[in-house]
Amino acid sequence: MPSVDEVRQRLGEISLPGFRHSITRYGVVQDVDVSDGDVTVRLVAVTRRADAAQELQRRIEESLRRLPDVRSVRVESTEAHAHPGAAAAAKPAAIPGIRRIVAVSSAKGGVGKSTVAVNLAIALRSLSRRVALMDADVYGPSVPIMMGIDARPQTAGRKVVPLERYGVSLMSMGFFLDDKSPVIWRGPMVMGLIRQFLHDVEWGEQDYLVVDMPPGTGDAALTLAQQVPLSGAVIVTTPQEVALQDVERGIAMFRQVHVPVLGIVENMSVYECPECGEREDIFGSGGAESLGRQFGTPVLARLPLVPAVRIGGDIGRPVVVTDPDHPVSSAFRDLAGMVDRLLSAAEGTAA
Repeated sequence: MPSVDEVRQRLGEISLPGFRHSITRYGVVQDVDVSDGDVTVRLVAVTRRADAAQELQRRIEESLRRLPDVRSVRVESTEAHAHPGAAAAAKPAAIPGIRRIVAVSSAKGGVGKSTVAVNLAIALRSLSRRVALMDADVYGPSVPIMMGIDARPQTAGRKVVPLERYGVSLMSMGFFLDDKSPVIWRGPMVMGLIRQFLHDVEWGEQDYLVVDMPPGTGDAALTLAQQVPLSGAVIVTTPQEVALQDVERGIAMFRQVHVPVLGIVENMSVYECPECGEREDIFGSGGAESLGRQFGTPVLARLPLVPAVRIGGDIGRPVVVTDPDHPVSSAFRDLAGMVDRLLSAAEGTAA
């Protein structure tokens, strides 16, 4: 009879439909049981697409039946919150006054996630939406610099009052650190801080809470997904292959906890020379389109690499504020409009 380890080894050779890597790498396999040649595999449900779930079941059954002395294979799916590797949490609870929560995420650092989060928040504000921005990237909080604000939030009773800049309510760990403070916290402290930012801040009435996530797919992302009902996630990447490969893990993580992936933003998609106007694909091209087709996920925006974006972030005046007529500012507003329309359509409301 095959052992549990042998079954798990075989499962490690089965790819998740639409992904390059195995179901064990993505944490989809919850439990394996082998008894008298009868094999039961329990999976964490990672997709609402019936065709993808059926294809995964077919792959598992065909592969395991080729093991010696296997009589039957049974595949079961459970909800993601039952996954033993997930952070323990109660049912997500809405934040009073917050209509929609959008996570801006990247599975890899250095792709401009915070730049997208900041400009998206301000662009949503330009649509006459009430917007708050939560900097959950506690290891590298950059929102204070990019929004040009250096102050410490005040308290009102037991609540912390967010700061405001460009009409956007702001909260960041950067407001509580000096320039030389190393952030060396372990996971539980990070998760605790995110819970505090979600529930102990007086956010007021907001149409959007945009969350600048830490890079990667660790406990911080799971904590957010399990603490509050996320309306959707925006995945930021660059065209280069090493970044695109990491996007898979980000999409898999959000699907595992049943958070809709609104789409992909390809940042630094092309370099535009400010002097001559020449365009060059210095990070490659076509990656976002390929990922979109592979995962059935739309490409929400392709943002060029232009000095105005970098300069705006460095001086605390984002490009959508300093140069609203710049083509990249128009691209950010188009991104905001698309996010707004997607969520309105999902809710069955008017944008």
